[in-house]
Amino acid sequence: MRTKTKDITIISEKSDIEGKLKMPGKVMVLGSFTGSINSSTLEIFKNGKALGTIEAENVIIAGYFEGELACSGLLTITKTGTVKGKVAYGTLLIELGGLVDAEIFQLESTDTKLVPFHPKGVHSDK
Repeated sequence: MRTKTKDITIISEKSDIEGKLKMPGKVMVLGSFTGSINSSTLEIFKNGKALGTIEAENVIIAGYFEGELACSGLLTITKTGTVKGKVAYGTLLIELGGLVDAEIFQLESTDTKLVPFHPKGVHSDK
């Protein structure tokens, strides 16, 4: 009987990809990606860069991310990680040295599937 392996998608160091990724498993960004990523786990490595929209259960950022990020589980920003934009998270861990320059808030539920950047009850300056 064969054991089922998890799907892993790797964007290699010298890759520069634009588009939309919807992957059931783990996405590892070692190069550069622009667009949207929807996966169960995403890891942006130290020299990796992602611009756009991310929806994932668990995210580790050791490189650079700019855009909108919805992480229903654990969002980890390592000491070498940089995050800019809008961020929604279930649980947050920022290592000493990690940079966050973002509008950031905690999700009300781990079942949230969409990026809720205009949650109910939050006032605006209109």
